[in-house]
Parts: sequence; C-alpha cells; structure tokens
Amino acid sequence: MPVRHVSVDLFDVLWLAYFSVLVCIRHATVDLSNVYAVCLRLTVRGNHQKEEAACFLAALGKNMAGLRQETVNLYQDVRERICRSIFTGDYQDGELILPERKLAEELNVSRVTVRKALDMLEKERIIARVQGSGTRVSLHYGPRDGSMDIITVAAPAQNEFFARMIDAVQTRADLQDSLVLFQQKPAFASLENCLYRIYKKGLRNLILWKEDMEISGEMLRRLKGLGMNIVLFDAIDGEGYVDAVCLDNEGAVKALLSHIKGKGCQNTAYVGWDNLQIGSLKVRENTFRKLVPAGQVIHIPYRYHSRVEGIPKSLLQKETEKIKTCDSVIYAVGELGIACEGISREQGISRMAGMIGMMSGARELGIYVVEQDFQVMADQIFKCLKAQNTKESGWKAKNYRIGGIAKEV
Repeated sequence: MPVRHVSVDLFDVLWLAYFSVLVCIRHATVDLSNVYAVCLRLTVRGNHQKEEAACFLAALGKNMAGLRQETVNLYQDVRERICRSIFTGDYQDGELILPERKLAEELNVSRVTVRKALDMLEKERIIARVQGSGTRVSLHYGPRDGSMDIITVAAPAQNEFFARMIDAVQTRADLQDSLVLFQQKPAFASLENCLYRIYKKGLRNLILWKEDMEISGEMLRRLKGLGMNIVLFDAIDGEGYVDAVCLDNEGAVKALLSHIKGKGCQNTAYVGWDNLQIGSLKVRENTFRKLVPAGQVIHIPYRYHSRVEGIPKSLLQKETEKIKTCDSVIYAVGELGIACEGISREQGISRMAGMIGMMSGARELGIYVVEQDFQVMADQIFKCLKAQNTKESGWKAKNYRIGGIAKEV
C-alpha cells in the first residue's frame, strides 16, 4: 500500500542518515552532500517520497553543520590549552607532553579530539612526534610562511609620540593593503596575558611598544616559538628572539653634544628620568656620562611621566636650581625639556638646550632637537615582519638603530 510503501523507504533513509551522523561525529570529515545523494538515490518510489526525504535531510544538514562546528571548536580548544601550557612554562621546549590517553582523560575529551589537536600543533611546528619516544614540545623560532594582512600594534596611547608612531605604521601598512589593529597597553592586567590574548585570537603579526612595562625574554621566546611574528618598537634589544627597532640613542646624544660644543659651551648638564630600566633612557644617560665625565646629571622621578597634571612646578624649580650655573643642558626626552626650560625662562635664565624628541613649544624656547624618524622606523619594522613571514628568507633576530633627524629651532 502507498502509505506503508513510503514508510518503509523513509525508514531506510532515516537509518542511513542516522548512521551518517555517527560517522560525521567521529571523523568530522564527511561531506554531507554525498550523504544526501546516496540517500536520495535509495528513495526511488515517487517524487512525493523524494521531497519528504529531501526535507528531512535538509534539516539534518543544518544540525550536522552545528555538530561539526562544535567538534572543530572542541579540538581547537584542546590545541589552545596545550599552547597556553607551553606559554606559561608548564611544558618546556623539548619536554615530553602527556600521552594521548592521559591528555584525553585530563581534558575530558575523546582521544580522537586530542589526536586532531596534536595534528594541528605538529603542522604548526609546535610539537614533534617521535616514534617510540612520544610527543615533545618542539618550538620553531625561525621564519614561517605567513600573511601580513593584519598587523596588531600594542602600544601606550598616552605617550606623547603615539600619534606619530601609529600614523607612520598606518601609512606603511596602506602601501601593502594591511589592516592595522590597535591594542592599548594594559593598565592592570599583565603584558604577558595581553599578548597571549592577541595570539589566541589568531593574530600573528605584532608591533610591541612596551615602554616601561616588563616582559621577560623567555616570554618573548615562547611567543615566537608558538608562531607569533614580533618586532619591538623603541626597544634596544630583542634578546636574540625577536627584532628590535629604535632610535640610535647613542648617536642622538652625540649629535646634541656636538651642536652644543659647536656653540662654545663648556659646562653641560644632563636631565633625565630616574627609571633606567627602560633601555633607551639607560643608553642616553650612559653615553652622556661617558662623553662628559664631569657633567652634572639630574634625575626626575619617572612616576610623573605622561601625567595629565604634569610635573609639579616646585619639583622642577628645585631641580633646575642645581644646574643654574651650567651654560648648556641636554634633556633625555622632550617632555622634560619643555617643562624645565619653561621654568628657566621664567627665572630669566637663557642657555643652550637640546633634547631628544620633538614636542610643541620647542621652537618658542629655542631648544635644539634630535627626533625619531618614525617613517624610516616603520619601514624597517615592516621589512622585519615580511622576513619573519617568509620561510625562505633566512631571517635571524636583529637589533636595528635608526638615525635621528636633527632640527635647529
């Protein structure tokens, strides 16, 4: 009878569809369009019956798409958890990770899911499987073939030079149709967690301006080994794992001293922040001390750096009084130069002054400036990222010193 006839055929279709669900869940690789075709070929009793079967399979397809996405998400989650363990140091480079069975038990997933995650990590050159030995962390620190479609900049937006830096990066990115994403330097979270979150989102090109925030060379090494391409901006050393691009700080101080001495000055002082953990500040002060051993050095507390209310005037008056008899002064950064020379002018003191970094007011105060060439620095940053993204480039981590631009004001 027709009703019974249809019911039998639909039962066959439903059974085959159910079986295909089980296969897809286990392997997450079956093409559902093939399942549809097989099922429809089996339903040969009339167009009405085929339409019923097709409707059922269409609904099944929607459910299966969701199931397959959940499966993909599951082994991607396992992959991410292993990567985080490597980043935090729970797994060291070269260390054996747990066998598949134990990983599956610990993460409460199937061994098939663990195997899929390990397959991904092996392709990314994060682990290596050795027959008879097990699976080891095997980080790759060299260049990899990758894309520069998206560039992430992690930087301090409150820094007085941020706008010029990001403008130079954006100009360079536009030349090759790259999208620039900005991540503010975290105020409370650790820099390490901030950078790992960028990595977790699948972003692989990072320009990091860490300023006064600390991140160990070991953390940079792990990030690089996990596949992140990194260039440090305004940092003197990438510690052998990543590229670093900064102003030629030694050359900048020499240029300022040369200009001042050319004006006949003999008694030059130096004013800088007291935070010498920042590499560029340390190089500038050490260069001055080396070239002017008898020169007076004044430190301003770094806690006033980039504060909205500025440096207390009473503090500046007290410190500038110490160098009242000097005929010239070099300022480590523009922020200090503008603030201190403003106080000196109010006191009727006029002398030769030079500073590193152009800021508004330098011209009015007659300060000689050596500033960063942000566009050349951005060009070098993109060259570094391109080399890191090209497997055959032979890239090796390097520190780059970019000459400053001297400006008579």
